[in-house]
Amino acid sequence: MTHSNPCRHSKYFLQETLFALSMLLLLSCFPSVASTYYLDFETGLDANDGLTQKTAWKHCPGMTKFRGTYHHHAGDRFIFKGGSVWPSSALPFVIAYDGQSGKKDTYTTDHAWFKGDRWSQPLFTGEHSRVQLLKAEKRSWFTVDDLKFIDFGNAGQENGGKAVDIQACAHYTIKNCTFAPQSWIGLYLHSYSGSEEVDILIDSNDISGAGQAIVVAVEAPRTRMRRVTLSNNDIHDLASQLVGQTHGDGIHTWNSVQTDHSQYLSDLVIRGNKFFGDFSGNGKGAGMTSLIYLTDPGKRALISENVLTNSGSARFAALIWVRYFDSVWVVNNTLTMDSAQGNMGIIVGQGEAGKQVVVRNNIILGAKYCYYIYPDASPTLHIDNNTCVTTGPAMAFWNMAGKTWPEWQQLGNDIHGIRENSQLTSLPEDTE
Repeated sequence: MTHSNPCRHSKYFLQETLFALSMLLLLSCFPSVASTYYLDFETGLDANDGLTQKTAWKHCPGMTKFRGTYHHHAGDRFIFKGGSVWPSSALPFVIAYDGQSGKKDTYTTDHAWFKGDRWSQPLFTGEHSRVQLLKAEKRSWFTVDDLKFIDFGNAGQENGGKAVDIQACAHYTIKNCTFAPQSWIGLYLHSYSGSEEVDILIDSNDISGAGQAIVVAVEAPRTRMRRVTLSNNDIHDLASQLVGQTHGDGIHTWNSVQTDHSQYLSDLVIRGNKFFGDFSGNGKGAGMTSLIYLTDPGKRALISENVLTNSGSARFAALIWVRYFDSVWVVNNTLTMDSAQGNMGIIVGQGEAGKQVVVRNNIILGAKYCYYIYPDASPTLHIDNNTCVTTGPAMAFWNMAGKTWPEWQQLGNDIHGIRENSQLTSLPEDTE
């Protein structure tokens, strides 16, 4: 007959109890639900808990030099102090965690918390060192709100850089931010390796100093991006990066192989954006292609209620150019070109035949030619109800041939449209 050793049982019981207590103590050091954390580069310390303004962190989790203790929960909020400056040594700012549906991680501000005597956005600067400003890869359910990112490179110097690189991410929002990166691409939103990324919103941002302000791209077979909305952004003054051989754009879509229909962008909305300022190139090969340029296979796009102004540049192909994309509505936009420099208002085609595009209810002012329509587009193109004020004798090109307004309407275009010529030398006689 064997007998258990009561001392042995007591020893194990004590060890288990101590282990349980230590785990409880460890867990008590971390919030058990989503929390709000505060960031202040000038006075914060990563050794703090980050949970109050007085115990703020210096760096945010995901930044290069963060050395604090952090346990992530979906829905965490990170509040950056207004006016505080994070230098290149703290960058890139990497989104390192995923939120969840209904619990987005948020990187934002509190306008009641700032340094100095007035509010300004928290600033993240590359200090012209070509360090990436903001980066995320394979992350989802996050929001970046009300932050400022500048100086990836130098004005007037071509660098080929992508200041903000959001790669293979879904369910994210970037809003109310300022971007003046001095880089080839400002916001590079792209996907790769057979993935599908959905629900992307870029809203109410101010973007300048980038050869291409926003690029949306798919880059591998069987890759898709769906439900991408670019809305209410101010895109302006790109001239400082229209250098070298840069072909600039306000908003540009592309993929890696034009003829690969397994990779594409769909359900794209470009609405309520304003394009203005200096778009002049350096005169050595650089210049704008378009303010909105859709190219490579895509399905279903709405371009609506945008205000596009060409100023300071004679090097524009058009203000809006649609290639390859199928089922595109270009409606209710206002396009204004300097009458001394004006070229094309809207180009459709030079891609693949059979792509359906509707152009309605737009106002095109000061263009030399309102439209340039390639043969691959004309059979499935519907144009009506537009107002065209042109400077050239031909108001449009159809199948690459110049057309007067009567010839244009005989083709079935702008039957309910209005055409004026801004080069009238005298007013019509009074008929009363």
